[in-house]
Amino acid sequence: MSWKDKFPKENRYFETENGILYNGNCIEIMKAFPEDSIDLIVTSPPYNLGIRYDTWDDTMPPEEYFDFVEQFLLLFKTVLKVDGRFAINVPYDINMKHTGDHLRLSLACEYYSLLKKAGLKYTAIVDLVERQPERVKYTAWGSWLSPSAPYIYNPKECVLIGYKEQWKKVADGESTIKSGELFKEITSGMWKYTAETSGLTVANFSMDLPYKAIQGLSYKNDIVLDCFAGSGTTLMVAEGLQRRWIGIEISKNYCDIIKKRYGLGCYLFEDIS
Repeated sequence: MSWKDKFPKENRYFETENGILYNGNCIEIMKAFPEDSIDLIVTSPPYNLGIRYDTWDDTMPPEEYFDFVEQFLLLFKTVLKVDGRFAINVPYDINMKHTGDHLRLSLACEYYSLLKKAGLKYTAIVDLVERQPERVKYTAWGSWLSPSAPYIYNPKECVLIGYKEQWKKVADGESTIKSGELFKEITSGMWKYTAETSGLTVANFSMDLPYKAIQGLSYKNDIVLDCFAGSGTTLMVAEGLQRRWIGIEISKNYCDIIKKRYGLGCYLFEDIS
């Protein structure tokens, strides 16, 4: 019996020996997952910033958006194993301009509160340090050289790390960390990354993030889930690091991109630590 047999067969879009890609809404698909089945969730959800996705409304009213977040976090609690972990990439601050009142929020704080509400345990926040930071494009010219109304914007992002019930792994497994420098960076709480600029999707995800999360938070052959798979970066890294993986992506166009990337061998990479 394959490890994949316990997961639903409906909405499967693409499979490899190590993985399953589902096409559909992550809430509905995760509801069909068995309880206590996932070792690690690595994902970067939509931030509700008004990005023009092809099949997703990124302009929800704030209360509707945070209700959606609470729903998928509650499902994380269900599908994670007792010692299952998560790594969620979010910005520190956002501006939901589509609300009409330019609502400023600390998204990391909002997620922290919703994690606690969902019954998940928080263990660390990782500061993401871009190797070649892009120039910040947001300047409040109306208050230039004046304290009248400066626009203070933090463009940085972070990764919220936590677990379901037990932080220490129940059983030992095979680690794939081969570098002391990589281990020290993972545990430093500051992860260097190179911004993804390939333009495969409208919201790109650096390979450095899932690489460090998967190496530092899971063993070889563990099951890694990304429920907002996008162009499949987490899945490619999981495949390359010999993890089993499950991806969920609502856009069929993005599922096509993932399938193409796999066919091109994009999971074959050198150590990028």
